[in-house]
Amino acid sequence: MPKIISDFMLHARELAVRGHGFVEPNPMVGCVLVNDQNKIVGTGYHEKCGEAHAEINALNAAGPLAKGATAYVTLEPCNHQGKTGPCAQALIDAGISKVVIGCADPNLEASGGGTYLATNGVEVVYIDDELCKTILAPFLHRIRTGFPWVICKWAQTADGYIETPEGEDPWISCEGSQQLVHEERGRVDAIIVGIGTVVADNPSLTVRNAEAHRTPLRVIVDPTLRLPHNSTVLDGEVPTLIAHGKNVDKTAFTNYPVSFLELPEVDGSLDLRPLLTHLVNKYDATNVIVEGGKTLFEHIFNQQLANELWIFTSQRTIGNENLKNMTQLFNAWDCILENKQPCGNDLVCRYHVK
Repeated sequence: MPKIISDFMLHARELAVRGHGFVEPNPMVGCVLVNDQNKIVGTGYHEKCGEAHAEINALNAAGPLAKGATAYVTLEPCNHQGKTGPCAQALIDAGISKVVIGCADPNLEASGGGTYLATNGVEVVYIDDELCKTILAPFLHRIRTGFPWVICKWAQTADGYIETPEGEDPWISCEGSQQLVHEERGRVDAIIVGIGTVVADNPSLTVRNAEAHRTPLRVIVDPTLRLPHNSTVLDGEVPTLIAHGKNVDKTAFTNYPVSFLELPEVDGSLDLRPLLTHLVNKYDATNVIVEGGKTLFEHIFNQQLANELWIFTSQRTIGNENLKNMTQLFNAWDCILENKQPCGNDLVCRYHVK
């Protein structure tokens, strides 16, 4: 790819990610308009679901300078009337002469923009940019599979333990890492945990000390419905779903503000695929975080449902073989390191699962 194209598409990608947590279930999209002197005349990104798309915001920023310009856009411009009008027609009406597209749109309802542009005299170039596809991965995954993007997140010691001995500080990650988690919680659609985590930690599973762009659904995977009645997740503060197995008695939970979903079994554990489909169909979910515990991570591994791993590793060591350790399970995952950065005393790594 020529460097000048690469530079403008990089700028478009940087714009696109600003929409994370605001635009879902729509895709994150960025657009850069460049004149024939290779000067940027307008930029925009999709800022909120239901509002103007990236191309429209860029055209509005450019005004009359858009005529004859080249548009660099991370996703193929839409070609349908949804909550907003078709971007392909808007680009034509503005006199855009060329459109460079980072990724084709697999959504049959919205695709075809590139073809429509080309048949109306606009030069169209697809560059099949891998980094654009990385940004769009949750959207593309949902379109192709009907499942949300599943992020498995855990904090571990330097030797792989995800729990601490009784009587010791239960927090493994530092405050900075905990803040990152809450910021991401405020951008996703659901937080999923197993019943063991609820019994052991009584978590609230809410967004705290961070801006909540959306309110994530709390999901408890509880095969036999042994959720304690004094659990914080029953406080009604945010919507809560309990996924359970067959033949459980729900009458004791009649007065609690929760919903239930019965799941079938597969290979001796609950089949989580109907849960993921339910989250898309009923809650319009695009991104979900699974926060443990180890048993739930094992089920997700066995059912091949993880898309991304987000691991916070502290400098602390434990060396207690009686405690839960993630080293063996992590090594079994076929994944690629995408990003690594320090956060306080922790090392934060994000992996893409193949």
